[in-house]
Amino acid sequence: MGDFFLTVDLGTTSVKLIWWSEKGEKAGEDYFPVELHFPFEGGVEFDPETMVKELVKRIDHSPFPLQGMGITNQRETTLVWDEEGKLVYPAIVWQDRRTATWCEANREKENWLFQKTGLFLDPYFSLSKLVWVLEKVRATRPLHFGTLDTYVLWILTAGEVFSTDYTNASRTLIFNLHNLCWDEEIIKEFGLEKILFPQVVPAFHLRGETQITASRIPIYVVLGDQQASFLGQGCFERGSIKNTYGTGCFLMTNWGNSWPEDTQRLLVTLASLEEDRPVFALEASTFSAGVIIEWLKRIGLIKSAQDIESMAESARPLEELLFVPAFCGLGAPHWDPFARGAILGLTPQVGKEELIRGALEAVAFEVGDLIRIIDGISPGGINEISVDGGMSQSKYLLQFQADLSGKVMRVFPEKEATSLGVFYLWANRSGFLSREFIEEKKQKALIFEPRGEEKEREKLWKKWQRGIERVKGWAKNE
Repeated sequence: MGDFFLTVDLGTTSVKLIWWSEKGEKAGEDYFPVELHFPFEGGVEFDPETMVKELVKRIDHSPFPLQGMGITNQRETTLVWDEEGKLVYPAIVWQDRRTATWCEANREKENWLFQKTGLFLDPYFSLSKLVWVLEKVRATRPLHFGTLDTYVLWILTAGEVFSTDYTNASRTLIFNLHNLCWDEEIIKEFGLEKILFPQVVPAFHLRGETQITASRIPIYVVLGDQQASFLGQGCFERGSIKNTYGTGCFLMTNWGNSWPEDTQRLLVTLASLEEDRPVFALEASTFSAGVIIEWLKRIGLIKSAQDIESMAESARPLEELLFVPAFCGLGAPHWDPFARGAILGLTPQVGKEELIRGALEAVAFEVGDLIRIIDGISPGGINEISVDGGMSQSKYLLQFQADLSGKVMRVFPEKEATSLGVFYLWANRSGFLSREFIEEKKQKALIFEPRGEEKEREKLWKKWQRGIERVKGWAKNE
């Protein structure tokens, strides 16, 4: 056996591989892009079979000998396959909006579902996607359902392992958070009796060994990406909070072992299991962050993400300009799949630089909206937030975020906190590293202190609320 551990981050737009030594040092990194397909307005799909083939190739050419690996993944993306491992439909990505009308038609069941799963009825989650696929393919034989981790595990182990972990299961809208099992009433209500659901096991659990790689590699960890980031940033104590600026933005607050009494239409999710007791998190998701940067590149406003900082700094401040990035609808707390993006307050003074600054500020507005809610319902409120993800490298964004929210932003020194969380879980449970490993990293955070007065924050927040009201329900067919 080797001396290194491999983490595989199955992201929305890329797959990242990082090799770690037992001491937590990065030995190597690799990545390859994931090609998304947009078959129709609101549709987002990709081909996971191609992704797995490329992943196997990278593993087979590992520059370091491996003693194990772990997987973290985009959580709500939905896959259905037959007993031979053949997909009956492409993977439907978490951003997909095709089931918005179905969700609206079943709105009366939303509170019932929330009380069981901690999630609201939205196309974001797996349930409506699974129902849609079954109606589309009309299968006559039992089919396997899983999030991306489950499918990749199935393929890597040649069908020997059919499992997921509690964190991924908690994002499907089919998993009961109180009983910690697939909910039979939900399965019956939506006609899913013929679906085969994966076994649910803890995130740290030896699942078996890869069968289709050149050498057999034990798979020790499976963890949803946001829970991995939550762990990687050291949100160990109740009340600790992190935000990941990824394809979307994801705030998570450690709520301990109790179910939040008033969530203000934020989500309840499983952060982890500690000694078989659930650790709940209050989670707030926005759907558009890094996706905005990809859009700016696609339409030619920027050549690379590195262009953004200088262009935003050189832009003229325009009070009326507001970018509302509801590319995939609105997430928490609005849960409006029919909302769409808009640029408001256009005048002849608006140029390329102003639009780019507006795009960065839009991400901060989305997150700031959620910070206000969590601050209001958290015991003791929020003092500081740990942040990671690609966009956390933007000093303009983080300073504006601090100014807008009135909270300290601490940029976690490891940009890939998601992969770090997977590695740390393995290393900690295997006896190599203690919690001090993460605590020492936290002390090296880059800090952004809030500036400005409360009245200015209120003025900005009211502008954002006006913009949100303009875009709600835009794509709804009356």
